[in-house]
Amino acid sequence: MLNSTQLQEIRNQLETSQNPLFFYDNDVDGLCSFLVLRRALDRGKGVAIKSFPELKAQYTKKIDELNPDVIIILDKAELSKEFADHAEEKGVPILWIDHHESKTPQETIQKTSYYNSHPSAEPISFIAQKIFNRPQDLWLAIIGCIGDVYTPDFAEQFAEENPDLLPKNTDAFTALQTTTIGKIARMLNFGLMDTTTNILKLIKYLFKATTPYDLLEENPYTKQFHKRVNQLEAFFQKQIQKAEAQLDKKSSLLFFTYSGNTSMSSEISNRLAFNHKDKLIVVAFLRPEKANISVRGKNALKITKTAIENILGATGGGHEKATGAMVPISDFEKFKSNIIQLTQ
Repeated sequence: MLNSTQLQEIRNQLETSQNPLFFYDNDVDGLCSFLVLRRALDRGKGVAIKSFPELKAQYTKKIDELNPDVIIILDKAELSKEFADHAEEKGVPILWIDHHESKTPQETIQKTSYYNSHPSAEPISFIAQKIFNRPQDLWLAIIGCIGDVYTPDFAEQFAEENPDLLPKNTDAFTALQTTTIGKIARMLNFGLMDTTTNILKLIKYLFKATTPYDLLEENPYTKQFHKRVNQLEAFFQKQIQKAEAQLDKKSSLLFFTYSGNTSMSSEISNRLAFNHKDKLIVVAFLRPEKANISVRGKNALKITKTAIENILGATGGGHEKATGAMVPISDFEKFKSNIIQLTQ
């Protein structure tokens, strides 16, 4: 957990900025952390980071295009030297807030104001809420935290006031899969899997939204959002059914692969992990060049790191029980074999 001094330091940097540029991870925790901070400041642009595992040099063009006076990186474990060097050359300071273990060299980290809640690893939406403590943004922080499978200390207050959205004493893992707040978290993740134009419309709507019901309600502003969510929900349910059909009750491993136009391995693996808490869940989205992989379960981080260590070009990391990885498709069978050996 970041201490009060660190939170105040972050707040001071944000409040003195006139043209902040936010780079946030392309998931519900990253999105909600951006929204909480942007709503508090009422200024700044946001860019979703789709590169993995680091914020790569390709995003430097946004610095040139938008000419910010400060860059804020949210919920990203790694930062490329090229990006940090470019910001330094432009004279733009970087404020980097994260909660993952990082492999970024210290010489690059030292070019930023770096704040990391690891190893307690509270989500960035939790940290964002603690920076300004605005009651009107607490619902967004709750969505981000539950989406990252974390129960914040303000969950009890929210549940007391909104039992229909989040019943009292519901742990985050259960809340993500069974409550309305969990449903909204998945909806937002799906909403981020749309065209840039539609995503920008959604974010603009969220700048002014006042309650979670603004997202649940289908109206002229949310019509496209609901359309996309319904499309992806149908695809999601179909993949869950396919994975369940392959279940071997005697095995400690559920290894599921799928393909198509949309990668949602994190969502699929979360649901399968909830359904089968005694198993290691590995979900892989197969593309022509690489596989996007999510791993859930006991020792997921240790298993993921071991499974990719002898694969050139493979990357992976995350939290103790929830990780992501990327493996060249040419070595995917080696990765699968490694996972099977590690779980026997």
